Amino acid sequence: MTNIALIVLDTLRKDAFDRHFDWLPGRRFEHAYATANWTVPSHASLFTGRYASEVGVHAKNMYFDYDGPVLAERLRDAGYTTRAFSANTNITAHFDFDRGFTDFRTPERFDHMADDSLFDWREFSRTTPATGPTKYLRAVYECIASDAATVPSLITGLKLLLSHGDGVEYGGTIEAMAEFGDEEFGDREFLFLNLMEAHEPYRAPPEYMSVAEPPLSESVGDVTIGDVNAERTRRAYDDCARYLSDVYRDLFERLAEDFDYVITLSDHGEMLGEFGAWGHEHGVYPELTHVPLSVYGEGLDGVTTDTVGLIDVHRTVLDLAGIEGGGGRGRNLIDDAEPRERLTEYLGLTAWSERKLETNGYEREAERYDGELRGYAADDGYYAFETVDGFERTDETVDDGRERLARLVDELRIRRVERNNDVPDEIKDRLEDLGYA
Repeated sequence: MTNIALIVLDTLRKDAFDRHFDWLPGRRFEHAYATANWTVPSHASLFTGRYASEVGVHAKNMYFDYDGPVLAERLRDAGYTTRAFSANTNITAHFDFDRGFTDFRTPERFDHMADDSLFDWREFSRTTPATGPTKYLRAVYECIASDAATVPSLITGLKLLLSHGDGVEYGGTIEAMAEFGDEEFGDREFLFLNLMEAHEPYRAPPEYMSVAEPPLSESVGDVTIGDVNAERTRRAYDDCARYLSDVYRDLFERLAEDFDYVITLSDHGEMLGEFGAWGHEHGVYPELTHVPLSVYGEGLDGVTTDTVGLIDVHRTVLDLAGIEGGGGRGRNLIDDAEPRERLTEYLGLTAWSERKLETNGYEREAERYDGELRGYAADDGYYAFETVDGFERTDETVDDGRERLARLVDELRIRRVERNNDVPDEIKDRLEDLGYA
């Protein structure tokens, strides 16, 4: 039987991966592209093999409510034990990303999301229109009136109200090793991890930090709220990537003992001043979409220059597990050498980015940045992409790709959806800690 691990090193840039992960064995994909600029739509593509606009899960709808079967569901139904650990607030049960997982773990602060004996704070926060003190009084009433374990539920609610921080010390790898280090894995196992060491805030153990931790960049595209110390921010990011390499090496060695295949990738990159931008809240710049991707397994080594995308991971995992069908647009990264073109997508501002701009007097920019942008990846690392100011490409000697991009967009079966993305206060606190809200 085949055991498969899928590891997302959240926000890790391709150039940082090249500098610090030369130790990682497996087949490397030199020209791999994320489908989107940030976590939620990229994971929607990973788990469905479709573009985020087709799944309808992106900045305008963060809930994983796609009506087709998703990766973990397919694996579970085929007899796999499906386990997960996510250090990312956005990839949790609150947003329905636990679909199909028989064992979905999060940092201790997120435990209430998976305990059926407790009052469903997630559903209450989603559905209640109340805010402030009225919201919490109503929550207490609903909790006492429900069939849930009252005292543990009230304690959990109080912890959520008072707590701050993202629930992990530096990004999640230490916690993931604690969760699964002594686990007895069986013969049909799928493990998914999301690890956040390369994400803001750029924080690593003191011995790795060559500079003091910089303040959050507070940027949306090329609009920066406050000041950014460019050199300090870049060095802090690189310090975190170097730390991630070391700590992930320990975890990888453990995984390689029990898993036939370990797929390592990043869901998106990070802007570090290119195009005047910081973070990853806007655009399809190559620094955001060109990502690391490696597949470890017997006989897999070397570097391939085929253009591939994270959209291909879904098909690859199903094929490795011997599961036929499943839809999706992806190819098998290991066996299918057919050349492909790949899209990248930016599908508008998140609610918190829009509020950030408007609160700070950038209403016009909020409107301007809230449109859709796409990029086009082809052979030999060619990449062309839309910006709010026009069209860019990485190779001026090649035609600009507008017609090819338009053709691929026309082929999309877009699911138009927009819902209220306001999140409960306890989720908002974590988003603030990550530089979002």
